[in-house]
Amino acid sequence: MITASVRKGIANPSARLIIGSSAKGKIRRYMQSSIFKHAILLLFTGLLLYSSYAISNNRPAAYAANPGAGNACSWYRVHWGDTMSAIARSHSSTVGILAQVNYIRNINLIFVDQNICIPYRAGASTWSTGSGSGGLLANGVVVWYDHNALQWSTRPQVAALLRQAAAHFGLPANLLLAIAWQESGWYQHVIAWDGGIGVMQLMPYTAMGINASTGIRRNPYVLVDNIYLGATYLSWLYHNFSGNLMKAISGYNEGGWAVIHRGIFNWRYVYSVLALMKRF
Repeated sequence: MITASVRKGIANPSARLIIGSSAKGKIRRYMQSSIFKHAILLLFTGLLLYSSYAISNNRPAAYAANPGAGNACSWYRVHWGDTMSAIARSHSSTVGILAQVNYIRNINLIFVDQNICIPYRAGASTWSTGSGSGGLLANGVVVWYDHNALQWSTRPQVAALLRQAAAHFGLPANLLLAIAWQESGWYQHVIAWDGGIGVMQLMPYTAMGINASTGIRRNPYVLVDNIYLGATYLSWLYHNFSGNLMKAISGYNEGGWAVIHRGIFNWRYVYSVLALMKRF
């Protein structure tokens, strides 16, 4: 009899209603719980990430460009924080030329990973004295001891570009000015006996290594490129050594690897640069 009454109760429609109301209450309480809200938030975050990924993969690579008759493209991949004016300045070009070559209508609208054509004269390996256009081959190789490729400069020009580069890379201006003076006396038209080029006295293999790492095709025989190459290298040292001036200075002269593994041993160079920093 007890079993039968239980079965009848379950079969009763009003009992089902009570059970249903209880279940709905549990669902409502779960939906109001923080766990449910976090689950919904994660779901929407996942959808947004997927949408962003899909859009970025559907965007064209933007390789279309026309460098002009007799010219070729050196491709630069846009990084986060880049602007057209900064790209043009670092490649000794203008915003107008880059916009025209790359069919860019809105110079304020460029995308991360977009490829920008930097036009250069194709097939040229030797140039007139002081042109600053040779020294860097189309395949990215930096020529050793190419005196004819050296660009001439004045000290005021060099000083202005050094300050500009320091601001661009977040370096103390007097640090970059001091190292450049120590290396070359702020002259671009010099090549050291060991092959160091220009203001920042860059070795060809160092310049090629920096170009490969940054994806930017800079020519150490050109004044602005030389300074930006040297500033790039110094910024790596300065930030990797957490702003330690002596290690950064020593690293520029002997290499960061040597400082890490052997410590500072070129103290004369370090003290000289520190003294120059006080002058600037």
